[in-house]
Amino acid sequence: MSLRGLLRRMMPYVVALGAGFLLAFLVVAFVVFPAGVIPQDVSVPNVIGLGYADAIRTLDQKGFAGERGEQRFHNAAPKGTVLDQRPAPGSREVPGARVSLVVSAGQKVASVPGVIGLSREQALNALEVAGFDAGDVSEQPSNEPRGAVIDSRPRPGTQAPMPSAVALVLSAGPTTVVVPDLVGRPLSDATQLLRQVGLRVGDIQYQPGAAADASAVVVAQSPPAHSQAAAASRVNLTVGARIP
Repeated sequence: MSLRGLLRRMMPYVVALGAGFLLAFLVVAFVVFPAGVIPQDVSVPNVIGLGYADAIRTLDQKGFAGERGEQRFHNAAPKGTVLDQRPAPGSREVPGARVSLVVSAGQKVASVPGVIGLSREQALNALEVAGFDAGDVSEQPSNEPRGAVIDSRPRPGTQAPMPSAVALVLSAGPTTVVVPDLVGRPLSDATQLLRQVGLRVGDIQYQPGAAADASAVVVAQSPPAHSQAAAASRVNLTVGARIP
């Protein structure tokens, strides 16, 4: 018998076998799914931006099971807001599939480091190490050394969001200072001492015979030593070759 003839004789059996399998599948489908509906893939709803509870409710209404996944700090999204989801919105999944939700942990906060008493450079370094940015720098009169940090905003120990800027307040020195005793000091030393205490050199008068060199010393000053003077005010000096 030829191959073609054999195939022709077997064809009714093949058709009957295929029909049997199809009938069995339909019977099972109607038994497992009484409504007679075979489940189809459905679109995953978009729950990004919703609160966690609302997102779970929305997924449940669409036949999906939401679950909490990773938590991430976020500067703008309130704590509990859904930032992302897997599977992605719009993807096709079977009903009952799990959807993992990435949830905002809110804005990260940290304690402002103690910078009072430090120099400006030291304070800026401490802020950088703690994860804060440098904010505005201002000055206020203070009895602390000029340039020392006397306050920060927010204040040290305060819980502040990260990243955020911390402003520094530096000492501008006292509003009044005690005039140091300059008599007998070389002119160069007297000038340096005045700068250190927040005063400035005013008029300089040279006595006859006094030279503007290392041998010149202060023989008189105005205002006098130990008096009170406004910060940054001038002190006039008389310079001679020796102390009278």
